[in-house]
Amino acid sequence: MKTNKLISLGKIFAIAILILGIIHDIATFTPLIKGGLACLTPGDLNAMIYMSLICGTSLILAGLVLILLLKKVEQFVFLSSTILLIGVFLALSGILSVVYMFDNPFAWLALLLNLIMFGITIGLKMKLDNK
Repeated sequence: MKTNKLISLGKIFAIAILILGIIHDIATFTPLIKGGLACLTPGDLNAMIYMSLICGTSLILAGLVLILLLKKVEQFVFLSSTILLIGVFLALSGILSVVYMFDNPFAWLALLLNLIMFGITIGLKMKLDNK
């Protein structure tokens, strides 16, 4: 696959990951607004809010950073290593989302998006290293 096509696909999947992170953060606040988490102790509630927001925010940041880096990766080839590192993080995040939330369809969506993005980052790194 050509480098330009990998970059374009990478941007599309980075936007999808960013959107998934936004949905995740919104889904964190929805039960709080509706009072649906009253069964949790205050400590457990705070821990759940923190972990959920960090998870969603990490997807938002990863997507945003990928979008920005993919715009410059052909000009600055050394960025491909950073992009690959983010791809590894996303792959681990996707795998762990299914491990801990097997019944959640969004976990499977995260796995799919993140593994595809990981594949794109590997392909991009290999293409740019061979130039």
